[in-house]
Amino acid sequence: MTEHGWSLASLRLRDLLEGLWDRLDQQAATATDGAMITVGLEVATPHGALRLGRDADGLRHLLVPLGPRDRVDDDVRSAGVRLTTRTLSRDDELPVRYADIACRRRDLAGTFTGLAADLTGLIATEPRRAPSLIVRTLQAWRLLLGGTSNRWTLPRLAGLFAELLVLEDLLDVDPRTIRTWLGPLGCPQDFRSIHHAIEVKGTVAAEGRVVHIHGADQLEAPAQGTLALAWLRVTESTGPGARSVPEVLAACRGKVDDLIAWETRLAALGLPQDDDAPIARTRFLATEQRWFEVSRDFPRITPQSFVDASIPTGVHGLEYRIDLDSVSHVAERETVLERLGADL
Repeated sequence: MTEHGWSLASLRLRDLLEGLWDRLDQQAATATDGAMITVGLEVATPHGALRLGRDADGLRHLLVPLGPRDRVDDDVRSAGVRLTTRTLSRDDELPVRYADIACRRRDLAGTFTGLAADLTGLIATEPRRAPSLIVRTLQAWRLLLGGTSNRWTLPRLAGLFAELLVLEDLLDVDPRTIRTWLGPLGCPQDFRSIHHAIEVKGTVAAEGRVVHIHGADQLEAPAQGTLALAWLRVTESTGPGARSVPEVLAACRGKVDDLIAWETRLAALGLPQDDDAPIARTRFLATEQRWFEVSRDFPRITPQSFVDASIPTGVHGLEYRIDLDSVSHVAERETVLERLGADL
């Protein structure tokens, strides 16, 4: 097995991964034992560095080290990408248990590189959350890689519309902020840089300002950073200024500086491509918008709410609601947008 040091800041991540897998292919041509060969990445977690792998069949793997208490359930539902665990020993070091994300089809090698790049970037930002990020990211890519369907209801479509309005505003601040749009890739928040994050909530309800929170990490701010909550009331409309999701997507695409990042996120969303689909005919207006700072005393549940700052074993699918009418932590929209863009 080989070891290389690479700086993720010096090269485009996707190109870097492709180059490393090409090198593993070259090494495999002279290998005789048929064992998996791997190469290290300069992306550290509390339990070691990420690695890329190439197995005896020439298939690609992303290996994420796990701690003794980390649990990652096998996920073999997709014929394209599978998640299992494996233990590898390198040189004279002790064996390490890895989450093994494996591409099972050669024709999906390029797509898998996009998945691996997205997941690597997320883990580099939040290394302590690696196990949950793996599960979230694979769920987000399930539609693309597994061919399943996911119904776009009116409330869900309105939520995406609200998210895209914030994306459009961020792109006006800096085209590079396309890389902070991590919601489609499984990140707990919709937008996240190293130090700052934005979670967007949209509602079609005519009254009230209640938001539905999914998981204990959705309102957890980046370490030594900030988190803002953007809330938008969205109304279905055919009046002046109303726009469809495809129209907002087209506007955003014209502002981005990285089309690979854009296409990766769009593919992960899994939107229907039929021009006659309801998604293309449904138009919305944002009729109300409020921004909040999720500070220390903001009403929320996070891992720090529990003993040892971790979710108790056996607790799954934590969800709760917050009435924003009881919250006074108002944020300035422009300040939130500018600080995320300045963090690139």
